[in-house]
Amino acid sequence: MSKEKHGDLTMKRFESVLVKALELAFSVCLLLMFALIVLQVTLRYGFNSSVSGANELATILFGYTSALGIAVAFARREHMAISWFVMRLSPSKRKVVDGIGLVLLAILNVVIFGYSIKWIGTTGTGMIPVLQVPRWTSQIAIPIGTGASALFCFTKLYLGLRGAEELGVPWTQED
Repeated sequence: MSKEKHGDLTMKRFESVLVKALELAFSVCLLLMFALIVLQVTLRYGFNSSVSGANELATILFGYTSALGIAVAFARREHMAISWFVMRLSPSKRKVVDGIGLVLLAILNVVIFGYSIKWIGTTGTGMIPVLQVPRWTSQIAIPIGTGASALFCFTKLYLGLRGAEELGVPWTQED
């Protein structure tokens, strides 16, 4: 096996492992959020009681599921996209537009990543009053999601330029 093909396989394996890890984290967050909401509803309407901080924790978990879900959607090329215009281009022009789109999405995610790190540095040491945990524990979802999204954009671009994945295909495939 040549070095190029080995490198492509390594990149695909890395991407696959990262997607599986993010999917696992996403699933755990979603299950915890669901359990918290069911518990809160049961306690509130069944026993006129509640768990302190459950709503705040459910909101934080929602933020994590959103950030992780967006990153996984980038990796699977299932993120929302309007491909009507692009699909009317020739295959070679679609590849160029797709490559430019991946670069722009990566840049956008890197910029958000950078700003979110600065934001966490400024406000992350404060406490979430009800939960008594530092704010950064909820805020870190943003750089995790945007960092993974940028990484997946670069991975798709790298594999596309090397011919290991196809550029110029619609992001959301019709069944």
